Amino acid sequence: MDVADDESVRKSREIVDNVLREKNLVFHALINNAGVRGNIFYDDFLTVDDYKDVWEVNTCGVIRVTQTFRDLIKKSRGRIVICGSATTLFPTVGSGPYSCSKFAVQAYCNIIRHELRSYGVDVIEIIPGSFDTAMQSSDRLIKMADDVWHRASQKLHDEYGHNYNEKVRKFIKKVQQNIVEHDTTLVIDSYYEAIVAKRPNLLYRVGWDVFHPYSLLPLRLQLYVMKIFMYLTGAPLPSITTENICSKKSIPSSVDTPNSTLLMKK
Repeated sequence: MDVADDESVRKSREIVDNVLREKNLVFHALINNAGVRGNIFYDDFLTVDDYKDVWEVNTCGVIRVTQTFRDLIKKSRGRIVICGSATTLFPTVGSGPYSCSKFAVQAYCNIIRHELRSYGVDVIEIIPGSFDTAMQSSDRLIKMADDVWHRASQKLHDEYGHNYNEKVRKFIKKVQQNIVEHDTTLVIDSYYEAIVAKRPNLLYRVGWDVFHPYSLLPLRLQLYVMKIFMYLTGAPLPSITTENICSKKSIPSSVDTPNSTLLMKK
């Protein structure tokens, strides 16, 4: 089933209806597990389409599938299981499209959990950390980073440094080698429990890197913790910022800072 395609989801519903009718079954659980990583890089390098492509699968796909099968879950007083992400607890640089889509999924999950409670439906979110899946393939992530870098303007290359992408490639390899968990048993067990347990948890956090305490810190302290994390993992910074830090200069006016707000006094 292509969760980004209305017709594909509709046909899947027809197949399920036929199976339920022929075998006299009920639809007990809906698992929303489809997801894509999307392009990874600083937001300076990304486009609105980069965000839309990920949202169409990760966010709209969850909503589309849930709305299509929801009436069956209501009838069975069953469960809707939705795959979230640790990025909602520990959002990292370069993960804009993916992180935004998962924050939206979490909000949707929290909303329909309240709405469907009176129907006897449990809405369960599973938040896995970094596990060894196709989405975490180093080769795949490096290719995405290469593609984004090569399409970027000369101005961005100058701002970030012409060897910046090489640093990104090394950073990806280092993080994937040291953070990704290869044993996915814990995740599988969480899905199984969410489906069959008499009283399942409404939230499962799975993996050592689900940084829950981080999300409770004040924002300025989060910035400090993220700075330490980036230092320890060797995350590359734009060359223009490191040069200005060393020389204690401000960013020159010729460099665009699109996310800043200018306060002017008459």
